[in-house]
Amino acid sequence: MRRQPPAHRAPSADFSAGGATPSAAPVRGLRRRRALRFTGWLLVGLCALVLAAGTLAWWWSGRDNSLAALLARAAQYLPAGQTLDSREVSGSLRSGGRIGWLRWSSPTLRVEISDARVGWQLAPLLQRRLELGEVHAATVSITPLGPSSTEPLTPLDTLVLPLQIGLPFRIDRLQWAGTPAVEALGLVGDYRFDGRQHHLAIGNVALAQGRYTARATLDAQAPMALDATVDGSVHQAVPGSSASVQVQAHATLKGTLSTAVAQLQLDARLRPLAPDAPDPQAAEAATPPSSRPRAAPGTKPAPAGQRVPSTPVSAPETMQADLQATLAPWAPQPIQQARATLRAVNLATLWPQAPATLLHGTLQAGPTMAPAASGWAVQAQIQNALAGPWDQSRLPLTALAASATWDGTRWSIPAATASVGQGTATVKGHYTPATGAIDGQAQLRNLPPDALHSALAAAPLSGGVVAQTEGGGSVAFTADIQAGNATRSPGAQGNSKPAAADQARMQATPALRINALQAKGQWQARDGGGTVQLDRLLVDAMQARLEATALRVTLGATAVQGQLQLIVPGASAQAKGALAPRSGAGELQVRWTDADRTQRWLTSLPGLATALQGATLKGQAQLTSRWTGGWQSLAEQLQAAREGTAPPAEKAPFTLLATLTAPQLDLTLPPGNAATATAVQLQSLRAELSGSVRQASLALDGQLRSGQLRATLHTRMAGGLASAALWKAQVNALRVQAQDTARPAGPWTLELAEPLALTAQAGPPTAPPGTSGMAVVQAAAGQARVTGPLPGTVALQWQPVRYQSGPGTASRLQSQGRLQGLPFAWLDALGLEGAPAVAGQPVQPLLARLGLAGDMVLEGQWNVDAGATLRAQASLRRTGGDLRILTGETAPVTVLQSSGQGTGTGSPTAITAPEPGARAGVRQAELTLEAEGEALRARLLWASERAGEIDASASTRITPGNTLAGIAWAPDAPLAASVRARLPDVGVWSALAPPGWRVRGTLDANATLSGTRDAPRWAGTLGADGLAVRSIVDGVDLQNGQLRATLRGNQLDITEFRLQGGRGSNARIAGFSGNRTPAPQDGGTLTGSGRLGWGEPGAGLSGIAMDITAEARALQVLVRADRQVSVSGQVQAQLQQGQFSLRGKLTTDRATIILPDESAPSLGSDVVVRSAAKDRADQAKAQVAARANQKAAQAETALPPAVAITLNLGRDFALQGQGITTRLTGELDIRSSTVPGAPPRVTGEVRTDAGRYRAWGQVLDVETGLIRFNGPYNNPALDILALRPNISVRAGVQVTGSALAPRVRLYSDPELPDAEKLSWVVLGRDAANGGAEAAVLQQAALTLLGRGGASPTAQVASRLGLDEIGFKGPGAGEDATSAALTFGKRLSKDMYVTYERSLSGTLGTLYIFYDLSRRLTLRGQTGEKSAVDIIYTVRYD
Repeated sequence: MRRQPPAHRAPSADFSAGGATPSAAPVRGLRRRRALRFTGWLLVGLCALVLAAGTLAWWWSGRDNSLAALLARAAQYLPAGQTLDSREVSGSLRSGGRIGWLRWSSPTLRVEISDARVGWQLAPLLQRRLELGEVHAATVSITPLGPSSTEPLTPLDTLVLPLQIGLPFRIDRLQWAGTPAVEALGLVGDYRFDGRQHHLAIGNVALAQGRYTARATLDAQAPMALDATVDGSVHQAVPGSSASVQVQAHATLKGTLSTAVAQLQLDARLRPLAPDAPDPQAAEAATPPSSRPRAAPGTKPAPAGQRVPSTPVSAPETMQADLQATLAPWAPQPIQQARATLRAVNLATLWPQAPATLLHGTLQAGPTMAPAASGWAVQAQIQNALAGPWDQSRLPLTALAASATWDGTRWSIPAATASVGQGTATVKGHYTPATGAIDGQAQLRNLPPDALHSALAAAPLSGGVVAQTEGGGSVAFTADIQAGNATRSPGAQGNSKPAAADQARMQATPALRINALQAKGQWQARDGGGTVQLDRLLVDAMQARLEATALRVTLGATAVQGQLQLIVPGASAQAKGALAPRSGAGELQVRWTDADRTQRWLTSLPGLATALQGATLKGQAQLTSRWTGGWQSLAEQLQAAREGTAPPAEKAPFTLLATLTAPQLDLTLPPGNAATATAVQLQSLRAELSGSVRQASLALDGQLRSGQLRATLHTRMAGGLASAALWKAQVNALRVQAQDTARPAGPWTLELAEPLALTAQAGPPTAPPGTSGMAVVQAAAGQARVTGPLPGTVALQWQPVRYQSGPGTASRLQSQGRLQGLPFAWLDALGLEGAPAVAGQPVQPLLARLGLAGDMVLEGQWNVDAGATLRAQASLRRTGGDLRILTGETAPVTVLQSSGQGTGTGSPTAITAPEPGARAGVRQAELTLEAEGEALRARLLWASERAGEIDASASTRITPGNTLAGIAWAPDAPLAASVRARLPDVGVWSALAPPGWRVRGTLDANATLSGTRDAPRWAGTLGADGLAVRSIVDGVDLQNGQLRATLRGNQLDITEFRLQGGRGSNARIAGFSGNRTPAPQDGGTLTGSGRLGWGEPGAGLSGIAMDITAEARALQVLVRADRQVSVSGQVQAQLQQGQFSLRGKLTTDRATIILPDESAPSLGSDVVVRSAAKDRADQAKAQVAARANQKAAQAETALPPAVAITLNLGRDFALQGQGITTRLTGELDIRSSTVPGAPPRVTGEVRTDAGRYRAWGQVLDVETGLIRFNGPYNNPALDILALRPNISVRAGVQVTGSALAPRVRLYSDPELPDAEKLSWVVLGRDAANGGAEAAVLQQAALTLLGRGGASPTAQVASRLGLDEIGFKGPGAGEDATSAALTFGKRLSKDMYVTYERSLSGTLGTLYIFYDLSRRLTLRGQTGEKSAVDIIYTVRYD
């Protein structure tokens, strides 16, 4: 039967007052639900925040700058004293990146890494494992800093890392910058930590001449078992041969590192692998001396280089070594026991900085052998078969035999002998470290210094050093080492004389000899180092002598006190005082009596042969100085100056008072980039320096000479290091005077008008990236005065100047200022004279050669900001004065000034001399230059009354550089320019023409320029009117000229050119042989046209092309009073492809050439005048001519000119002078020579027409006058015959040959003796006919003795228009009363008229001669007697 569940009973109603409140259970449930809901939302929010933060961190870790930000943040949380710097960092934390430079430093160590690449994976971090990709660094440098720690090492217990690590790495260059320095290349390896063990595998590393691999494991927990193995191969060079031997290296290190009783067992060995071909001589060197066979007693050694047949030479030994050692890494004496066996060991093969050796022997270290002893002993028996000097990378030690023991409190050395060459050094004694007690002695016996260094003399050293502890713990020591006589090296035994090469070497290089070393003093051991008291010290070595007395050296504090004297070749020094880290005072005197000798001594010292880099110094000098303060204070001040930090603030800083004086020092600087060395001479030099690094003052005076430059300096300045990397200075006085001694002008002088403040800010080495090495130099606003060789003073004013420069940034210069009162005449003082205007005359100043003078004054301004963007403005403008054009046409003016009151003497009278030249009336002269970035603009404004007007502007583009010197003008830089010029009177520029020439006219030009620098293009017009060219001396007078030209691209087209000749001079040669026509009144014309082009030069060509054609029409080219020439014809000038050609044909319309009958006297060719001044002048003229020829050669064409000119003398070319009157006819062809530099060739004939020649007081008719040209213009062939007319015999003078070698002889037809020929020419008859000949001979004598061959009667006849005035002597049988005075005139070629006047009668006779034929002459006379005669001439031999 089933039971029914009890029915649910409803709660009974409660009508009490408390029964009305709801139940508390639902309320508590609601609150719980709300709390749970709030907690849930809070957890969701925190999860979302964590997720957002993680997402943000994940996104940030993937950014390219996250690695750099992490390194910067990590540097802020390093412990005190540690820094972390980095730059050029790129990459992210998620995938790694690149670090260009990273430096971590602590007080004891600095690590620098360059060009490192790091990669890793973040996913393994979730498993507490750090997996990195290959970490590659180009260079890793480790530098120890500060002193090494003296604290004992603490044993390790565990070495557990929080993460498992996997790190493959590769380092191209690993450097240890300690002592000694080590460098390893190509380090490749892998490091891993698995939580229990550390694993290191080195796959490859190169060290010295070997390559190694290594493997090591280390337990992370105690006892920290270590198992390491190193394997490698080393290439050993065989001495004296190019062969090498490969040696295998193997080393193991096993043991534990945990606790203080840890021990390690080291086992290492070297074994040969595969030797190359042996060298017998190298084998002998590699064999230890003890193992070499010895010669039998009484036998002589074999000569050098000769083998001993009975003793075979063994193969060279290869390097072998064995080492076993027991190490206690945490014990004070880590080497517990060791034994090493060496055979042919070369230390240089194993260690880069070690010398080359061949070591044989054994080395043992370990406990003493006595049973009751608890000490430690070491023994060494070493021989070196490859001994040599240190400077040859050898070990001087030949053998070492030593033993030492340690009993726990004292070291004892029973005997230790080191052999060097033929000498030995023996040491024995005791040393107690706890008390510092030393008792011992060292003895040197014939120790050769040249075995230590090859530059030292071979004089062996012998002597001893004794040290003994006295009461109070001080150690007294004495040393006395002396040099003996030099001995030959062992290799020279058996030779009576040294080799010739050795003698030459010893004579060329003086050996440095060590003569003596003597010392006596005490050493007091104390905590921190002790004190050394030297009662006397003498060092006589290397041609120097050092003496010290009462010298006290505190080793711990590094302090010194006493007196020192040093004497070296050419100099001496004395020092007295004390010097401690923070205190000190003393004085130092240095005197150079021969600086050249001191320099030669310095260069002879080891390691200083190239220290001066070829510079030389000669002369005398003296330095006197005093100091106060400590050396450490000075070092800190200098370190602060070098590193750019704030100088230390001290109450007593290091101060110096030094004075340097030198009467004369000759300094020669090495050539460097120059072709020759620079010689500098310092005279009367005096420099005074006083103060400290923080505040010092300098006074400097002296003179300097270099070549032709002579300068004088006077300055006073003060300054110092004001704060971190900030230098401040103030120049209180500065006066610089410079002069070129080759110029007679005075000096240039620059002098400050007020003190000038200077500051220099240098960025410290630890500056942020981009500012390291930055330097900023500033100069405050100031004023200066400049004076020159010519009158005038320039005031120079500037605003603050700033210059900034640094690596990786562009230099920047900021400057602004102005100059006032600049005389334009200072151009004459710039040394731009050039060649003299007239040969043989002094060189004229530049302005005088340009025809300029005046008192114009200029002022200038500048504003420069040259940095990354160039901004500059500069201008030069006229402020007063005027220019004078030295044309020579201004009328002389004399100004007379006087004043008075009408009574008395009045005021003084002033007479003003006239100023040469004409004033240009300059109203404006201004030159402006502006630069903005790459744009460069310039403008020239010129306005004057007589010198014209110019308005020119130009612009182009430049390429900026890091410095002002780096600014470049590119070949493709665009050009834009415009020029407007108007010269109303070109005559003011006549001074630019040759001396004596005058130019007149007006000029108007309007042109524009475009294109680029390499391809400029011009456009515009050029016009000139009223052109005139005149030279009174040369007889040129061309006027009424006109020019019209057009500029197009790179070509100038001359469309019209016209000139008119002068009116002439009315010059005419009258008479039968003179001009046929009168002088023309019209000057004729010259017209021309053509083009002139220019292009880019190349292949030795100038790039200039020309084609000009000119035509002359009766142009009067010469209009002088004694010369008149008018020509007609055409001429063409061309320049194409470097070939200049000139072709044309000219005809002389009329010419009158009147030559002077007299010439200036001159010395004969056999007279030589010598003068030193004239030789110097000739040398100067030759140098000037050479420079002119060099410049002219640059402008010459590549090919010789081609000239082809035909000159026709016409029908009216008259010549008179030097006794001849004639007309010339003919035609000449002028051609250039095919040989470069040779004179032109002339071909053709010139004939005389109706020529007459006056000689010996007679007038000769030129019957034949022919000059033939067929080659050089100065050596034509001559064929001239001049006969006396109206005589019965044909007699005269004949000239044949050439112009350079003429043959002159008397001529007669028929042939007569020379005496009779001369009689016929002079007397007109045969000398045998007798008669009164006195008058005629007198006339001939007057002719021969007269000037220029002309008699006084001939000069009178010429002035009267007659041909002859003379005397006729009496005939045969007549007395002197029949003599007569004759007057003759030739009316034509065949008619001659003579009038005779008797000296005693009153009537005269007129004769008329007419040649009917060659033999028949008609003579008529009238007067006292009248008659007509026919004369027939018969010639006979």
